[in-house]
Amino acid sequence: MMIEKPPVFVDIGGLNYNIDPDFRTMIEIEELITGKNVTEEQKAFAKEIMQFNPEFSFEEACVNAKYYEALSLFYKGNIPGDLGEAIEKLIWFYGCGKQEQETKQSKKPVYSYWHDFDYINAGFLQDYKIDLLEVEFLHWWKFVSLFSALRDDCKIREIMGYRGADTKDMDKEQKKFIKKMQKLYALPGDGLSKEEKELKDKLREALLNGGDVSGILKGEKA
Repeated sequence: MMIEKPPVFVDIGGLNYNIDPDFRTMIEIEELITGKNVTEEQKAFAKEIMQFNPEFSFEEACVNAKYYEALSLFYKGNIPGDLGEAIEKLIWFYGCGKQEQETKQSKKPVYSYWHDFDYINAGFLQDYKIDLLEVEFLHWWKFVSLFSALRDDCKIREIMGYRGADTKDMDKEQKKFIKKMQKLYALPGDGLSKEEKELKDKLREALLNGGDVSGILKGEKA
């Protein structure tokens, strides 16, 4: 239970660093880190990274480039010198300050703040009369709290139910319907290579569950 105001800065090495706690920034960061798209600027930065870290593959260097851009967004351009702790604090903030056991989620994604935004906004309008397109500021922790409390009759809840449904004990017709809905509401990612999917799953696991990303960013293999 949160009884204090949600943070607008983080402590790193005894210094307070201002952050951008708005929900839009965090949604952008989530998509930036876990999404498939790589910009030309990120590719160029990745090549620079590979010059200093020849053991990195281009894909791994792109992950590092994405994280660096995410840090720039989160810290408003003032990235702390201790990148390891800076990333840890970003992940801590994304998880709303909860411990790993409190935030543990299924590896199978049932929603994406970025790709499901229209459905999420519809739910906020329905339940809270909040238009996320119009609100000037909404702290990420408050956004996540409100999202988790959306009623079951919201469309996004229905879609999440389809995506996470276990069809093992369903009859033929039920399975057919659920498979149809899962295909209809499938999240992007089916076109990823095996290596890309494994890397994306690692990043998503770290981001959602407060895992250690140091090995991922150093290009270590599982």
